[in-house]
Amino acid sequence: MSTESFKPNTGILPVLWEVVVTQRRQDACVPLGKNMKRYCNTSRSRPGMAMLMVLFIVMAIAVISSGFIARSDAALQCGRNDLLRNEVDYLAWAGLEHARAWIVSPDNSGIIEISFELNNLPLSGSSGRYNLVFDSPIETAAADPNDPSTYTYAIQCTAYDTTGGDIRARSVLDATLFYDPNSTQSYYISVTRQ
Repeated sequence: MSTESFKPNTGILPVLWEVVVTQRRQDACVPLGKNMKRYCNTSRSRPGMAMLMVLFIVMAIAVISSGFIARSDAALQCGRNDLLRNEVDYLAWAGLEHARAWIVSPDNSGIIEISFELNNLPLSGSSGRYNLVFDSPIETAAADPNDPSTYTYAIQCTAYDTTGGDIRARSVLDATLFYDPNSTQSYYISVTRQ
């Protein structure tokens, strides 16, 4: 509705009304230059609206970027956990190889006939340690009575990584080792993870 429809009809009010309406029109008009028409803005914009819009845009960008940062932190932690798990698995495999070398070594021939444990063996340059448990070997007689028997060992290797006395990661491998003293050949028949 225009302001002309509310114009008072009598007395001094019509004159005052014209002054008020003219002043409002002049406030809303912007001169464009010499001999040019005036551009009149009839909308009622509030001061500070642009600042408020900029604030909302900055807040939206901050919320979205914090979501990306949180997701990248979680992905980084998952990567570190995966790396730690792989290191402990490799440490357990190293323990099994140590056990195989221990059994094949001629210096340990008398020791390996019984069950025994090697505890807290460190890996150099690491906080990882492993425990080895050897069960008594199962002897299989050779076809030729002049050849020594073959042996099958059950070995368990428990590897773990510690920080400040707390175990951060652990891997347990159960393996069955075949050893033939005739050809000094040894290999794992099976390796399973607990």
